[in-house]
Amino acid sequence: MITTLCLCGPMPETPTFTPEVANKEHTGHAVTELRTDVGWVGPSQTFHVIVSITPDDDWHVYWKNSGASGSPTEFETNAPDGFIVGEPIFPRPTIFHEPEGATYGYRKKASIFIPITAPETLTDGQIEISIQTHWLACNSICIMGEQTKTLRVSTNTLRKGPPNKDAQLVQWKKALPKPLGTLQDGKCYVVGSTLYVSGVTEFRPIQFIGIERNGVRFDSPSRLILPQSTFQFPISIDLDFYATETKTKTINIEGLLLLGSNSDDPSYVVKTEVDIAINQHKIKGN
Repeated sequence: MITTLCLCGPMPETPTFTPEVANKEHTGHAVTELRTDVGWVGPSQTFHVIVSITPDDDWHVYWKNSGASGSPTEFETNAPDGFIVGEPIFPRPTIFHEPEGATYGYRKKASIFIPITAPETLTDGQIEISIQTHWLACNSICIMGEQTKTLRVSTNTLRKGPPNKDAQLVQWKKALPKPLGTLQDGKCYVVGSTLYVSGVTEFRPIQFIGIERNGVRFDSPSRLILPQSTFQFPISIDLDFYATETKTKTINIEGLLLLGSNSDDPSYVVKTEVDIAINQHKIKGN
């Protein structure tokens, strides 16, 4: 159903997006661009500012977990008062096999989605959002880089903005990981010091990247169990309950399940919690 509203004052303009023309090489050996995924922003609306980072030819930058070496790509977002900035959502990374071990990142343009929620009250007009991106670009050597870009976004006092549906945006969204629960029979759980990830898929290969943090370390995945299209991934984890800098009673375990080998093949976010008291008892009893 389409509803037509009569609003006082002019409608905000849809923000334009002009890609930066890539030079042969850039300072920091990468360049960033900004755009949004909505025509304008309305009250309490959650939208995304999308940071696209493009490495120079033959260079690569890193995912949010760089792996055995490198440094993660990070963002500093400045938005007006009342706007709430969420955690960046990274697209599926490529696995690089380096002498130091596996690292994770991007050789081609990668578009990271940063969720932002508007306050309940807005006025008609425009806001500015600036994002400073920090990265490490590597080839035979590694260079730190940073770039700050500012985006003007139209706001409306009454209506939430329509989502953009251009082909570029559709392609970028396809590369974002989905919740594990959206995979057929997708689930994960921890028993003792082993994380189990399972599901049903015809994609091959199946790979897992653990996101290490204080108190959580991942060993190499054990032998993949593949009865036909069903799989089970046992992954050894090292949990240091005394290293966590939190007063909560749980440890968060997070990783990424990769299906297939192409950058636009499916990937799924693996997330679970371990109860510190219960799991300490299980490990001691083993």
